[in-house]
Amino acid sequence: MKSTVVVLVVLASLAATVSAQASMALENVDVDNVLKNEKLVKRYIDCTLERGRCEQNGRDLKVMIPRVLNEGCSGCTPKQVENSNRIINFMKTNHPGDWAAIETKYKTG
Repeated sequence: MKSTVVVLVVLASLAATVSAQASMALENVDVDNVLKNEKLVKRYIDCTLERGRCEQNGRDLKVMIPRVLNEGCSGCTPKQVENSNRIINFMKTNHPGDWAAIETKYKTG
């Protein structure tokens, strides 16, 4: 019984941490500088499509993509909406094939 309670507390803490991280995703990122760096853009594309390693910003992006595509960025801050729109417009213009693959992977409806 005690071990079950401990596991539940650990899981609740982990869920709260993930939720807090997701709520900050795309908040404090200089999107314009990232989008100017093609090597970094490719790394994020590979991360989101499970073709490469992910660092923290890439993992945050993977959490945000479904939220943006499926929920209209519900609960996002104005900065997150602005950054999401910049990224989407950039991807549609500069990497349309990768954007289509990302939409296929993350869009549910």
